[in-house]
Amino acid sequence: MASPGTTTERILLVGSADVASGLERVLKAHFWTCTLAETPSGVLRRIRNHPEIDLLVLAPEGSVHPYLELCREIKFDARRALVGVIFVIRLGQADSRVEAYEAGADDCIQLPAPPQEILLRLSNVLRIKHATNLLEDSTAVIISLASAIEGRDAYTHGHVERVSLYAVEIGRRVGVDAGGLEALKIGGIVHDIGKIVIPDSILHKPGKLTDVEMELVKRHPVIGYDILQPLRTFAEVRPIVRWHHERPNGKGYPDGLASDQLPLLPRIVAVADWYDALTTPRPYRPALSTSKCRDILSAAAEHEDLDPALVAVLLEVVGQTAGTMVRASTVGISV
Repeated sequence: MASPGTTTERILLVGSADVASGLERVLKAHFWTCTLAETPSGVLRRIRNHPEIDLLVLAPEGSVHPYLELCREIKFDARRALVGVIFVIRLGQADSRVEAYEAGADDCIQLPAPPQEILLRLSNVLRIKHATNLLEDSTAVIISLASAIEGRDAYTHGHVERVSLYAVEIGRRVGVDAGGLEALKIGGIVHDIGKIVIPDSILHKPGKLTDVEMELVKRHPVIGYDILQPLRTFAEVRPIVRWHHERPNGKGYPDGLASDQLPLLPRIVAVADWYDALTTPRPYRPALSTSKCRDILSAAAEHEDLDPALVAVLLEVVGQTAGTMVRASTVGISV
């Protein structure tokens, strides 16, 4: 079997000098790149300043609690959560294994252990980290593509960011869980990714679309869904992309879903999408006044073109925080 250590990963060994130096010899003998830090103090700053660090190996010296706290601060912060953390403990510290896992550690190795086992377990944590990085990279590519598609139309600049912001705030207020809020955040950004197939001449047309042109526009939810279909990380986002033009009364597209057939997250994005479309200028009309938007949304709720309960929440949101949220969209999303 090939050595798992022929890599370019950066490993930081923290703690017990004898354990860390022993690990360093094993790792360097197999071409791992690693450095030492004697205490947990300053490690967070070191990780911030050196984002290339892939793995933290903690070998507690004395009290284990500073190392547990360091692990928590890394693993429970989204900005650093992808840094792998492994505890290496000695026989007298065996009771700390459960605490290490509760603090978010990816693995916990008890010494003595054969060098090959140590290498393999470190390699496993790094393999999972790389797989997660690839998933994040895929998400970043899709979001960049969605933003580039939106950039084709000067009239819709900032639209997807605002839809994302409105949708997340609506979701918070109606009790959507953390996973659903993340899907709303990303779904709001990529909901129109299928418009990649629509010619500029249609996107920028100042007048009414022909029936043929409208049918082409109506294809974009399915095309967007198909683009995301191979990506498992978009499983919760795909229904938003496919169904954000469906209506509770069954008169939407592409599948004509109605009532309980239509999930909550696409309903939320539909409301956010309508509102932002009304409040921003388009080639065929200027932006509408706040009072006019309220009238249109209220009528849509009455006829169940939009979910009435979610329209009420949206109107509450924009009545309280619309200015702040729109300003936030110009500097990026923070949810």
